[in-house]
Amino acid sequence: MSGYAKSKYVDEAPAKESDSTGNIIIYTLLGLCILLSLFIVIGFFVIAKPLEASLKSVAVTSLRYNDASSSSSPYFNATLAMEVRIENPNFGFFEFPASKGNIWYNGRVVGEMKINGQRVGAYSATRTEVVTQVSYREDHAPSVWFKNDIKRGLIVLKVGAKLRGEVNLEVLNKRSVNLKCLMHLNLIDGVIQRLWCK
Repeated sequence: MSGYAKSKYVDEAPAKESDSTGNIIIYTLLGLCILLSLFIVIGFFVIAKPLEASLKSVAVTSLRYNDASSSSSPYFNATLAMEVRIENPNFGFFEFPASKGNIWYNGRVVGEMKINGQRVGAYSATRTEVVTQVSYREDHAPSVWFKNDIKRGLIVLKVGAKLRGEVNLEVLNKRSVNLKCLMHLNLIDGVIQRLWCK
C-alpha cells in the first residue's frame, strides 16, 4: 500500500508544475495582447493623420485679356472666386492662422490668395471662400509661349498654399496641409475649363 501511495504522489507533482508553466505562458500572452491593443488605441487617438486640402470650385467673376494679334503687349487679368476645402481625419481639431498661397503661370507668380485662419473640427471638413486676382503682362517682346497661350485662349494656372497649424490631441502635433492644384482658364468662354488637385 505504501508503495502505491508513493507512486501516486510522484505522478501528481509534475502535473502541477506543467499547469503553472502553462498559466504563466497564457497570462504573458494575454498581457502582450492587452498591451498591443492599448498601443493601437493610443496611436489611433494621439498620432495625427495627414490632412487634405483641395479646391472644390473656381468661378471667373471678371476677365479681361488682349491677344497678340491686336496688341504688341498681350495680357490677361481675371478675378477668381475659389472654394477651398480642408479635411481633418483626426480625433482632435486642426487649427491654423491666416495663411497665404500663390497662383503661378508658367513658373511666375501671377496672383496671391489669402486664406483666413480657421478651426476644422475632428473627423470633419470645412470650406472657405477665397477671392483673388490674377494678372500677367509682358511689356517687352512677348515670349512665343505666352503669345500662343493667348492666341488659343487657354491659360494654365497652378495654385499652391501651405496651411501650418496644430492638430489638438492629447499630445500637440504640429502639422501642415498643402494645397496643390492645376486649372485651365478658358479666355474665350471666361470659365475654368479643368481643375485638378493632388
